[in-house]
Amino acid sequence: MRGGAVATLQCIDKDADMTDPAAAAQAKLGDLRVTLATYLYLVREAGHAIVDPALEAACAAVSAAGASEAAAAGAALVEAIALAPDADPGAVQAFLDGAFGAGKVGALPMPTGAATGREARARALRSYQFRTSLPLIAQIVDRFPDGHVGAHWVMVERVTDQVTLMDPYPWDDVDEEVRVDLIEFLVKWELAGTVSFAFVG
Repeated sequence: MRGGAVATLQCIDKDADMTDPAAAAQAKLGDLRVTLATYLYLVREAGHAIVDPALEAACAAVSAAGASEAAAAGAALVEAIALAPDADPGAVQAFLDGAFGAGKVGALPMPTGAATGREARARALRSYQFRTSLPLIAQIVDRFPDGHVGAHWVMVERVTDQVTLMDPYPWDDVDEEVRVDLIEFLVKWELAGTVSFAFVG
C-alpha cells in the first residue's frame, strides 16, 4: 500500500523543498500529525477499535486504498488529526483518549523490581515491544539538519541494543526507518522528559 508521495508531503510542510530527499524526509520525521496518523492506522490494523467516527472512517479509507490511492488516503488521514504541530503532551493524550477511548493509551508502563532509572526505562521498552508487537510514540531531543536542537516525535518499532524508529509515513516509496544506539535513544528521550504514549488498554 505504497504510492506517490510528493503531493501528500506538501500538505504536511508547505515550506519544505520536496524535490530534496533530505527535506522531504525531515518534513515527515517528527511531524506530530504524521506520527499520530500512522500510529492510529497501525493500532487499528492490529485489531484495536477507533471510537472516533471521523478517524475510523479515515483509517478505513487507507486500509481500502489501492496503490494509486494510498497517498491521497494517507493525506486525508493526516488532515483528520486536529492538533497543532506543537501540541503539548496533555493535548496529545486528550486526542488519543478521544480516538481510542479513555485509558487505552497512556505512558509506557515501568517494570516493578530492582531496576531503576535508565535500566528500568530500557527494560520497559523491551517488555512493551515483546508483549504487544505495537509501536509506541516517544518524544526525543535531536539536532536537526539546519543545526537547531529541539524535541520531535518518533515511533519506536523495535528495541534490542539498538532502537528502530519506524518509517513515519509508510504510504510512500521512501524507506525512512532509522536505527539508533539504545543508550543514545535513552539520553535523547530523557532530555525530552521521557514523554511516551503506549497502547495499554
